Amino acid sequence: MSFKSIPIEDFDKVLGSTSTEVSSVALGGKIVAFSDEWFAPASDLLKVGPAPSMKGQFGPKGALFDGWETRRHNPTYDWVIVRLGPAAGASIVGFDVDTANFNGNEAPEVEVFGLHLSPAEEKQAPIISQNDPRWMPLLPRVPCNPSSRHLYALKDTSSQKQELLYTHVKLHMIPDGGIARFRVYGSIHAPPIGLGVNEYATSSNDDGRLNVLDLAHTMNGGQVVFTSDQHFGVGPNVLLPGRGKDMGDGWETKRSRAPGHKDWLIIRLAEPGLLNYAEIDTAHFLGNFPESVELHGLSFDGQVPPTEYDDSKAEWVSILPRAKTGPGRQHYFPLTNVEGKTFSHVRVTMHPDGGIKRVRIFGRRSAPLKEHTGPLPVVALPGGSDKDLPDQPKSFANLAGAAGAAIQIGFLGVRNLEVGDKKAAALKAIPLDRDSFAEYGDVIASPNALALPEQPFKSVNQGTAQKYESLSDSVSFYPSEAQAKSNIHVYRCTPPKDSLTASSNGSFGVRVLERHQFTKQTFIPMGSKEGYLVIVAKNGKDDLPDLSTLAAYVATGEQAISYGAGTWHHPMIALGKQPTDFAVVVHESVIQAELNCDEVFWDKDVAQVTL
Repeated sequence: MSFKSIPIEDFDKVLGSTSTEVSSVALGGKIVAFSDEWFAPASDLLKVGPAPSMKGQFGPKGALFDGWETRRHNPTYDWVIVRLGPAAGASIVGFDVDTANFNGNEAPEVEVFGLHLSPAEEKQAPIISQNDPRWMPLLPRVPCNPSSRHLYALKDTSSQKQELLYTHVKLHMIPDGGIARFRVYGSIHAPPIGLGVNEYATSSNDDGRLNVLDLAHTMNGGQVVFTSDQHFGVGPNVLLPGRGKDMGDGWETKRSRAPGHKDWLIIRLAEPGLLNYAEIDTAHFLGNFPESVELHGLSFDGQVPPTEYDDSKAEWVSILPRAKTGPGRQHYFPLTNVEGKTFSHVRVTMHPDGGIKRVRIFGRRSAPLKEHTGPLPVVALPGGSDKDLPDQPKSFANLAGAAGAAIQIGFLGVRNLEVGDKKAAALKAIPLDRDSFAEYGDVIASPNALALPEQPFKSVNQGTAQKYESLSDSVSFYPSEAQAKSNIHVYRCTPPKDSLTASSNGSFGVRVLERHQFTKQTFIPMGSKEGYLVIVAKNGKDDLPDLSTLAAYVATGEQAISYGAGTWHHPMIALGKQPTDFAVVVHESVIQAELNCDEVFWDKDVAQVTL
């Protein structure tokens, strides 16, 4: 194995756009063993961000550094063993040894070794000896300078016909000192059928060739090979696992001022594929999400296609026309112009700028299907039949349906709809009870009102009280950047102009429903004698209320209700002739009020409710 030193200005061309940081903690990389970490921990080597200066800060062991620092006077060398993130390992193409902020105590020299363990070998001996004879030299002893990045690209000079994969890497620091960051760059190979990240079957006949998976995912071998701008967050972040922790692990560009501006990145898929749908996730980007996005696909025999935004230089095909996006949510888009076509690269464009957290491109590997005959099973967008879907968190955010051009999970805002000639449905309100209301939320009341005389309770307050536990809970699904907090309000609800009573023959027309996607909302009546009317509905496949699930309940003044997060409901309707006061418990965003409530209005009654 030979190597060459890479100038900093050539990093993106040589390593950044052709490989993946396979040692990163974002991919599951971790330190499994080390010789010493007296002054600063070895785990700092794998941190995602650059090492900040901690000059002038001291702890019980001396000056503080963000990096790995060992004691002085080691006669041989210190060492650290890194388990790379990909489970099956990766082929290694280069290293970044960064001694940032270590000046006078930097590592004088380093060398690197690699090792591959099978799953069985790793399970049998998870702790590897640094003296294991199977360690193979990757980077020979090279000098290090103070507070500098040292980039090296490897060239395989062996006669191996197949790329060698490594699961572990060992770094020698000769003889001792400090290193801020150690990054291993390599290629992640596409996993075998059935073992891909976000892979799921679309057929019950066990033909794995028909499986659909995220062909863009880093752990499947997808890679961002070009980014037009990454001022605040780097492009490759969009392919990382999970939905991340904040805006720092997404892709964010600087604000544009020029008319018609756009930013874009290019993804090389793990394998050429037959594409079905895409997910654009704007999690944590609440005030800086793109106005819109569009996608193009390309079949290209190479790593990096032409990067200029000039479709005459490459045969880019529009697979998603420009589509609106919203804050902090997952958008699922069916792809067009993809029937029978194989794509190796996807270009993601955002107008005019902003931030995207994750990009998922779902499709089938094309190579295994060359001999397949007959139609391919239909691929459902998330929100369709559960058996056709990848595993999704069972929360309100994944219950939106698959109708229309895209599913936009999150902020819906205010929507005005037309009823047309359809006659309003007749709906009879029934007495509120816990069981029938369970699919919409919780009923909270005294044991007598709930008819729960045998429900277990705790004797508390020195035997003067009975505690009936966990009748409901208060939950929040807001992203952390929304700065949501729990509030208790008081609502004074005035009965409708034509008051409804149990003895009246009047009806109540339903023309509005609302929901709170990120929180439950609890109404506790205070001193009500007449009770109140509760109207609810489930979410539909078009991310609007499913009117076929409309239900109405009459609650007494001794019953409180808690709407489930995402449950559509009518604003509270007091019965009788006097206003009713409610204590209301709800979570709300401090800085993004539009996330707190979605409302849908109809031009006519969609239902007439009678008591």
